[in-house]
Amino acid sequence: MKRKALTCIIMAALAVGLIGCTAVRDNTSKDENTSDITKVKALYEGVKNYGAEDVNKDTKEDFRYRFLIDGKENILKIDSGKPKKDGSYDYPIQNQLKENYNYEITIEDDTVIAATELNTSEKSTFKPVVSGIPGELTLGNFLKTAMEPVGTTLYIYGGGWDWQDEGSSIQARTIGVSSDWVKFFNEQDENFTYKSKDEDERNADPTTSYYPYGEYNEYYYAGLDCSGYVGWAIYNTLETESGKDGYVVGAVRISKMLSEMGYGEWTQDIAAPVSDNDYKMKPGDIMSLDGHVWISLGTCSDGSVVILHSTPAVSRTGQPGGGVEMSAIGLSKKCEAYLLADKYMSEYYPEWYERYPVKLADPETYFTFDGENAGRFTWNTKGDGLTDPENISDLEPSKVLAYIFESLAKNKS
Repeated sequence: MKRKALTCIIMAALAVGLIGCTAVRDNTSKDENTSDITKVKALYEGVKNYGAEDVNKDTKEDFRYRFLIDGKENILKIDSGKPKKDGSYDYPIQNQLKENYNYEITIEDDTVIAATELNTSEKSTFKPVVSGIPGELTLGNFLKTAMEPVGTTLYIYGGGWDWQDEGSSIQARTIGVSSDWVKFFNEQDENFTYKSKDEDERNADPTTSYYPYGEYNEYYYAGLDCSGYVGWAIYNTLETESGKDGYVVGAVRISKMLSEMGYGEWTQDIAAPVSDNDYKMKPGDIMSLDGHVWISLGTCSDGSVVILHSTPAVSRTGQPGGGVEMSAIGLSKKCEAYLLADKYMSEYYPEWYERYPVKLADPETYFTFDGENAGRFTWNTKGDGLTDPENISDLEPSKVLAYIFESLAKNKS
């Protein structure tokens, strides 16, 4: 449902008392030297004039924000938080606000100085098809963890990054699959497009798009892009609690970053694998390209590769939406990787599969890179990286997937 239509429905509901956004005033007495502070319940509607040319990352301090209060739209400022040494701000409130969510906001002199999300008890009880264990430092657990958002998290450019597009969002630094991703997926269908309908740039429209116009991430919370996804998977493998520093960086930097942190080896000595060369991608390898990053589930005997990534794959109605999914790198849909990905996506993620066919990625595209940062990362399973007690790194994708989905397969038999 598009945002304009949703707002109309909400306003209609307010008129008949279906949604409670009644203002709650703070009647604390104040002397004449204090500011007038008010607490109200409000529906956040987004940045005023979103998508306009002058509403961009360089004018963030001048932004105005739309809130529905008592059935009436109010235009307010938002406190930008504490200044950093470089003069930028941390934007703590903007990094909490999500369009069409209800909040209790605190207003001082037409500026929102605090916000608390309401109705959090109604959050999704979603359980992933496959689950990892936070902090279990094994290769097998990394792959199980990376499977958690598969089939339920849509592609959002800037998803997983913070609002100001500098680092990890709250969701990417949280243990578990975000209920915001699940909610957004359930609100969409196969006609969802992250930017332009029919992949035609002329159809790009800020009023119907979730693309970060202005180069700040208004929809950071709704899904994940490629680097947001891999950063989340790393966090949920290495960490045991939410709120620590995140691992979301530019796609081209992730592999080299992990190597620099001492978790494994990085190399640019890599090419598209075939059945008789030494460039086979191992399970758990992370490949950073200029503009994309993906996780390997291993190389098949015919040289095709099964991968996990977040990508705006084309839906069955021709719309570029996609998201976190299992795909294949190969030359045809007859390759082993494609047949494996198709089998597992159709069997274990039927709702996603109804919207999105398995993506067949071009080997040349997914192994072509340049520059000093792109390359392949391989976990050090005999040192300070992830241990590999199940010898996952030596398995072909068919056996890797059998291991990942082992408990589910047993339940079916």
